[in-house]
Amino acid sequence: MKYALFISCLFWISCTGTLSDNQRKKIKEEMENSEIKKVTEAQITEAAFQYGRQVAAIIEKKDKTLTNQSFLDSISQVFNVEIISLQPENNSLRAIEKQLLEAYQTDVQASDNIQKMGTDSVLYTKPFTRERPDGSAKFTKALGIRMTKKQVILTIN
Repeated sequence: MKYALFISCLFWISCTGTLSDNQRKKIKEEMENSEIKKVTEAQITEAAFQYGRQVAAIIEKKDKTLTNQSFLDSISQVFNVEIISLQPENNSLRAIEKQLLEAYQTDVQASDNIQKMGTDSVLYTKPFTRERPDGSAKFTKALGIRMTKKQVILTIN
């Protein structure tokens, strides 16, 4: 695949003459993205935590209730992730998401989490709680960010 891209770029250059700065930049980015990187599962997990926390921080600043769908859709497109609101009454959740909800309901002090979803995806979750009048916390919902391992690996330097 990367050889085909390289050969097609050479062919295009030879047919059109010189490249603009923008075209050179795009070609360089494509070549960097097609480089083979060797990463461990621990590196993927750490990068997924960082990426998930970065996206979650942006969402929390603007829409902590997770109700502004147009904002969530735009964040999804920018970061190339899928953002979901994990709520106990949602019947369309995957098994791992239901298990995480049960864990968050049982342990209100639980923090953000990364879980594998199949062989090529990961799920970042962050619980949201509400303080009761007696000072205790009650789990309300969780923010779920589904991302591909490829996207996570591309964030690793």
